[in-house]
Amino acid sequence: MANKLSKKASSTKSGLKEFFKEFVNEGDRAAVILGAAKLDLQLYQLLLKVLLPNASSRDDLLDGEGPLSTFSAKINMSYRLGLIDSHLAHALHLIRKIRNTFAHEVEGCKLESGSHRERVKELITPLENYEIFTRFSLASDFHGSSGPGVDFRVALAMLTSRLETAVTTQKTLNRSTATALIASHWRRSKSAESSKNT
Repeated sequence: MANKLSKKASSTKSGLKEFFKEFVNEGDRAAVILGAAKLDLQLYQLLLKVLLPNASSRDDLLDGEGPLSTFSAKINMSYRLGLIDSHLAHALHLIRKIRNTFAHEVEGCKLESGSHRERVKELITPLENYEIFTRFSLASDFHGSSGPGVDFRVALAMLTSRLETAVTTQKTLNRSTATALIASHWRRSKSAESSKNT
C-alpha cells in the first residue's frame, strides 16, 4: 500500500512539473487563457463521466451551442450535481472572470495590475495557509520569483490537480434511481384487475 501511495505521489509530482514547464515561459495572457481552457476541458470530462451516455455521437448538452457548453455553465452544473464544492466553484469562476477580461483586453494583460491582482489575491486566500500551497509554490520552478503571476499559476495547478482527482474518482450516475414513467405498483395488468371485479 505504501509503495502504491509513493508511486502516486511521484506521478503527481511529475505531472505538476510538466504542468509548470508548460507555463513557466508563457506570458500572463497565455497562462490565463490556456489554463482556463484546461480547467474547462476537465469539467467537460467530469460531466461526461458522470452523466448517462448520450445516444448520438454529438452531445447536444455539452457540445456546440448546448446549454452546458460554456465554462460558466459547466462550473454551475458541476456544483449543482455535488461534484465540486462551493469553494472550488468560486475559484473556477474567478479564473473564468480573469480569462474573460484577458480575452478582451488588447494589450497590457498582466496579473500584477488592478482588478487582476485583486482576483488572484481572492483566488489564493483560501489556499495559502496550507502547506500544500507552499509545496506547489516551491515546485513551480519560477526561479525564486513571486507575485500574482506565480500565485495564479500555483492556484491553477492546484485546481487542475483537484479536478483530475474528481475525474478519476467520480462514478456515472445510477440509472436505477431514475423515476420511471410506469410506477412499479402500477404494473398490475388491466386483465388481472378486470377478472378480480367479475
